[in-house]
Amino acid sequence: MKAVTLTELEQRYPEGFCQSLSMFGALSDESLHFLLQQGTLLSVQPGDRLFSIDDMSEQFYIIIKGAVRFYQHRPQDGASVPIRLYDEGEQIGFVGMIGLHPRRGDAVVEKEGYLLEISTELFHKLCEQYPEMFMIFLINITREMSREISHLDQLYADKH
Repeated sequence: MKAVTLTELEQRYPEGFCQSLSMFGALSDESLHFLLQQGTLLSVQPGDRLFSIDDMSEQFYIIIKGAVRFYQHRPQDGASVPIRLYDEGEQIGFVGMIGLHPRRGDAVVEKEGYLLEISTELFHKLCEQYPEMFMIFLINITREMSREISHLDQLYADKH
C-alpha cells in the first residue's frame, strides 16, 4: 500500500468519478472533498493486507477502485474462508469500528486500485463540521449494510 495525494487520484479519474460511488451518494462537493483531503488515500495492489484478525478497529475503508476480499477463520481447523468480495463504492471495516471490537477476520486486496481510509477521528470531524452530510453518509453506510444482511439471509436460507 502506498499513500497518494488527492491530486494524483484526480489525475487518474474524471471529474465527478467519486461522486458517482454509492458510498458518496448525495454528499455535497464540499463534504466529499473534505473526506478525500483529510482521509488517507491509498494505492493498493493484490495481496496488500488492510487488516488482520484481532487488529484494532480504528478505521474503515471505502473502495474507490478495485476490490477487497474479506476472510474469516474456521474455529475447527483455522482455515481461512473467503466470506465476501467488496467492490467499488463499498466500504469495509465499518462494523468493527462502530462496534468497538477487534477485527474478526482478514481483509486482503484482490484487485488493484485506490481506497480511502477514514479514521475514527475523521469520522467524528465529519459529524462536527458537516452534520447534515454526516447523516447522509450514515444512511449510505446503513443502506449498504442492509443489502449485505439481506444477502447473508439469502445465503443462509439457501443452505437450509
